[in-house]
Amino acid sequence: MKFSYIDEGKGKAVVFIHSYLWDKEMWRPQIDFLKNDYRCISIDLPAHGSSMPISNEEEISLKSLASEVVSFIKTLGIDEYIYVGLSVGGMLAPYIYELDKEKVKKLVIMDSYVGSEPLETKNLYFSMLDTIKSVGHIPQPMAEKIAPIFFSPETSKNKTELYNKFYNSLLNIETKNIDTIVRLGKEIFGRENILEKLKDISIPTYFLTGEYDIPRPFYESQEMSTLIKNSEVFKIQNAGHISNLENPDEVNKILKSIL
Repeated sequence: MKFSYIDEGKGKAVVFIHSYLWDKEMWRPQIDFLKNDYRCISIDLPAHGSSMPISNEEEISLKSLASEVVSFIKTLGIDEYIYVGLSVGGMLAPYIYELDKEKVKKLVIMDSYVGSEPLETKNLYFSMLDTIKSVGHIPQPMAEKIAPIFFSPETSKNKTELYNKFYNSLLNIETKNIDTIVRLGKEIFGRENILEKLKDISIPTYFLTGEYDIPRPFYESQEMSTLIKNSEVFKIQNAGHISNLENPDEVNKILKSIL
């Protein structure tokens, strides 16, 4: 896989992986805040941002994707790094650690959960993905249902600039990327339960979750934290699933303190 990425700043490396249906620029507030002291690397997942979709012949799973990310990080000549992942980025974290534990020094898992998806939401998401695949895009009525899932009720109600930008991005996903997005979505929502892998993590691990996160409620982060001895949990006030953008100041403050 060839990844599009941002590489800004100098110092200790911090690798960022974004949420499903977002891209590397999602981390812009954190990159701009940290780049004077850290080398910030933000990677576009396949068919997101400027990264290319993957062919039907290529495997796509969370484990294989983590392996590709680790291989890509090696090409950047990084000796050690801190890993920050939100949503699917967080789901990759246990695999990243397993594959690259000599180099990963800290994990930050945001608005994520590495247990299996509840059956009800899994079935709902799979149905939506099947529709997206059949029509070749995200229809407007579906975009109107998807967008609020990512934000706090206040942001969705007020249709802020952040909300509208994401909503419009859903409507404008390129046709060439739809197949990969659907396949990746099914891997995310049909993922295996890897909570037991958390018990093997020995490095400092931090869980950050938005106060109003709909798909990944705060109690899931609390559950994961109990499985890692050296871990802390933070609740991001006035934020939903994309907590780093709804309350960037609080997230930046926490990141600065733990990095």
